[in-house]
Amino acid sequence: MKESFYVGTYTDKDGKGIYRFSYEDGKMYDPELFCTIGDPKYLCVFGDFLASLCTVDGKGAVALIDRSGRIVAEKVIEEKGSCYIAGKGNRIYTANYHLGTFSLLEYDNGELKHLNTILIKDKGGCHQILFHEDTIMVPCLFLDRIMCYDFDLKEKGWISFPEGSGPRHGVFDRAHRFLYVLSELSNELFKIDLSKGKIVASTGVLKDGKTHQKGSAALRMSKDERYLYASTRFENVISVIDANRMELLECVDCGGDHPRDFVLEGDHLICADRFSNEVVCFRLEDGLVGDVTSRIAVPDGVAIQKW
Repeated sequence: MKESFYVGTYTDKDGKGIYRFSYEDGKMYDPELFCTIGDPKYLCVFGDFLASLCTVDGKGAVALIDRSGRIVAEKVIEEKGSCYIAGKGNRIYTANYHLGTFSLLEYDNGELKHLNTILIKDKGGCHQILFHEDTIMVPCLFLDRIMCYDFDLKEKGWISFPEGSGPRHGVFDRAHRFLYVLSELSNELFKIDLSKGKIVASTGVLKDGKTHQKGSAALRMSKDERYLYASTRFENVISVIDANRMELLECVDCGGDHPRDFVLEGDHLICADRFSNEVVCFRLEDGLVGDVTSRIAVPDGVAIQKW
């Protein structure tokens, strides 16, 4: 079945905004510029729209884009752009790595409204927004914590990580019993028992037990919840981890340079390699990364979203 994927980019060099490509059974084709917009470095589906981080006159903003590539709403919210965006209901949440903040917007009557920005800590490295039951969870890379808030944005506590690990991105299992968190600075994967609010297992994601090489980035879980996949940019690798045993199974070349983001689509893995200006698709075989099935040219790709 033919699907469409969208790639967010940095626009300080060759990238010009959000690119779209078609996909079917491991083959990617027809890449094209979908929306001209500044620095759309993370994307999410928000109702009938694609929600994108962006910059407007150098300031951080959020935009909503329709299927034709038209920006239907846009709102400047901060001096520097955020690095992550997520939607829940009619609200949008962003996390700002540079400013150490997370922000809340609402979409109402065709307009984006900025409701609040919470300062966690200046230069705290806020890197993601996660939703668990009645809690908003914000991994803070330089605090070695996931900070927890209620939906009134009041602090509820935190989950601590080893010093210097730098928690970046997390994924839940389907039952929300466990949260798996990838650390950017120490290149480790942590398993958190949410009923206990603490780490119960961990493993490195690089070969030969290497840690603290920095650069681990995206984390995904297979549909059957057996495997976790992690990218590490400066090592140019994709790692596969057994989710139950928390054991590194393999660490393979990403097919390019600087794999900041990737997605799983059926029995394939699609990776954006920023510095080599390509998106590369791999076949997955029994959970492991197999042969490259296709490549397309996309400049400075740093985020991928199916829509």
